[in-house]
Amino acid sequence: MNKIGVVFGGQGSQYENMGRVFLNHPKTKNIYEEISEYEKIILNGSLEELSRTKNLQPIMLAFQIAALEFLKKDENIVATCGLSLGEYASLVLAGSLSYKDALFLVKRRGSLMQNESQKYNTKMLAILNKNENEVENLIANFSYPDKIYISNINSPKQVVVAGDRENIDLFKEYLNKEKIRSIEMKVSGAFHTCYMENAGEKYFEELKEIEFEKPRINYYLNLTGEIYSGEDLRMVLSKHIYNPVRLFDDIKNMIDDGVDKIIEIGPGDVISKIIRKNFKEVQVISLKNEEEIIKR
Repeated sequence: MNKIGVVFGGQGSQYENMGRVFLNHPKTKNIYEEISEYEKIILNGSLEELSRTKNLQPIMLAFQIAALEFLKKDENIVATCGLSLGEYASLVLAGSLSYKDALFLVKRRGSLMQNESQKYNTKMLAILNKNENEVENLIANFSYPDKIYISNINSPKQVVVAGDRENIDLFKEYLNKEKIRSIEMKVSGAFHTCYMENAGEKYFEELKEIEFEKPRINYYLNLTGEIYSGEDLRMVLSKHIYNPVRLFDDIKNMIDDGVDKIIEIGPGDVISKIIRKNFKEVQVISLKNEEEIIKR
């Protein structure tokens, strides 16, 4: 029998009307009752309105939690992790956090992160075909090395950086001269960098009110890339906001620990593409939208 890991996507692959099918579905409407204030955005909002962090985080998490209702009960799910926001869906799957508490938390998380991002004019940039050490060297050789920060290590060939908009634009020009490909991200702030430290510290106060249970399956932390081993999740999740996401380490350690089949719950299939490219022996299933999730 396959040992299955479930991974959850992060911000950036959202689409208009995401969650519309789940909104009144008998299996999932109770989940969406917890975010009823976002119903108009789900039904009629523009992609721009949806993509605002304070809106996107609860809407995307509801989508991911709803998807769990359609996983087969006899599947041998032994591990989970998520990309940034997706970590909250992995905590729900692992039994560490109730779906109501998870949705409550990401409403506060999204609001705090958006409020903090509005204080700065920042952007994020994905650098392709370079690993973490190579990106660190590129930053060190840049004219303003103290203004660019690594925010996500998604694979040995995809590292995301963030910083002030002007400096990121200059860094992109520098990369172009070095013939290095990069792509600007569809997010609204320099997340998982020091720009978010104030938001993380405020979020810690919110987390004090939440009870976490011990995970029932292997759960891998974005903050360290390692399997959970008793860390204080309040500290982990607050620091996570202003420290790099170590997604690739999560996935590699999950596979090293015996997972041989991975289901990605999106939206989108960004993580599946990374896994297929780097772990060809692992079977991968992508569930990118409501139709694919329900059909399964």
